[in-house]
Amino acid sequence: MEAPDSSVLCVPVSSLRCSVVPVGKGDEPIDTTVTTTSTDPGVYRIECNPSTSGTHTVKVQVYDVHLEDTSLVIPINPYLDNITPVRTITGLKWPCGVAVSDDNHVIITECVGNCVTILDREGKKVKSLGGEGGSGNFKFYYSRGVAITPDKFLLVSDDNHRIQKISMDGYLIASVGEKGSGPLQFKYPDGIAISPITGQVYIADEGNHRIQVLNPDLTFSHSFGSEGSANGQFKSPRDIAIDSQGLVYVADKNNDRIQKFSPDGKFVGQFSTKGSGLGQLNGPNCITIDTAATGLVYVSEEGNNRISVFTSDGVFVRKFGSKGSNIDQFNNPYGLAFDKDGLLYVCDYYNDRLVVY
Repeated sequence: MEAPDSSVLCVPVSSLRCSVVPVGKGDEPIDTTVTTTSTDPGVYRIECNPSTSGTHTVKVQVYDVHLEDTSLVIPINPYLDNITPVRTITGLKWPCGVAVSDDNHVIITECVGNCVTILDREGKKVKSLGGEGGSGNFKFYYSRGVAITPDKFLLVSDDNHRIQKISMDGYLIASVGEKGSGPLQFKYPDGIAISPITGQVYIADEGNHRIQVLNPDLTFSHSFGSEGSANGQFKSPRDIAIDSQGLVYVADKNNDRIQKFSPDGKFVGQFSTKGSGLGQLNGPNCITIDTAATGLVYVSEEGNNRISVFTSDGVFVRKFGSKGSNIDQFNNPYGLAFDKDGLLYVCDYYNDRLVVY
């Protein structure tokens, strides 16, 4: 705590009262415990066991003085939560891919809108790039995957069998690819992921049943995979996620499994089989990893219309969702992404909406 003159303020723990209150989910505070650290005078640790995610208000009282309330976002926690959406953003045209910038702008590819839409965190439309009435000196044909580069540009795949690099304000920086099966050729590229370690770009080359890896300047590096069901082979790989160690996870859609690889494409392992039971997958569309918090792997399933959650080793944690259009249902869940606060964004494709948890 800081005193008004910015000096460190130390008070007895017994003089502190603290509560954490979920916003919009009743006013019942969560029980908390306040402790100190032996190494940092004036630093107090607030411990609690929340049962829900989303925005919470932290209230602190020192003796009889109420300090200014602060806001805290508690990320989705599948071990504890009765998972319910924080909000829903409607009016999209088959939302397919999603990414969230460091300043909490939400970037969505609208497949039949043939555009990239940028929203603010509350879901208000900031601009549309490409498509009917959109800005930019480029066009898309069924825009699909999207990723944000370290230098804050967008990489977008579409059914013109290419990857376009565009700026947030709508300028085309580069375009690579054409239809084919050679290096820097694609057949319906879909999900895009960027390694947090090397900056290399991994692309799910769905129609060629392989993963292509490009250097940060979009020159060809290498590829791995071929059509089949053996370890390291794919049948329509749809999406990619990369963990904090650089391991590559691939949603192998028509093999109904997740495969793991080293950064250079060596097979590491796989998990799941086809079905609707716990831990099984049916048409895994997309994949994301909660790298900032739990390290858990989230998979959207077309055939089961749900999200399944696994540990990085493939141990099943939980599932949520079913087919429909109610608030807790999906109709072909697609792209997935976490923001820096731990909120999960789900593209609900045929329901034409983005659901935030």
